[in-house]
Amino acid sequence: MHFTIIFRGGHLFIYIISTGYWFFRVIEIALFIYIIMSWLPVFPKLQALSVYIMEPLLAPVRRIIEHSVLKIRGIDLSPIVLYLLAAYASQMCYGLR
Repeated sequence: MHFTIIFRGGHLFIYIISTGYWFFRVIEIALFIYIIMSWLPVFPKLQALSVYIMEPLLAPVRRIIEHSVLKIRGIDLSPIVLYLLAAYASQMCYGLR
């Protein structure tokens, strides 16, 4: 069943879902760049920009991981966890379109 049948004027709903889909896709791409730049610090300005953009998103995930079974000494899993969450959210939005 398509949402335009359920909601009258459902084009706004589809627009919001599509915007959410692209928002999470951009987060996935930014996280991918962040992860690669953390392994290969070749471009310090691009790395600083990716840290500036991603740290506000990664900080809450780090706090949650600190108090969970995912805490591993010396390994920061927060970018991977956030990437998986963003991928899941984008697929959910894609499924609703």
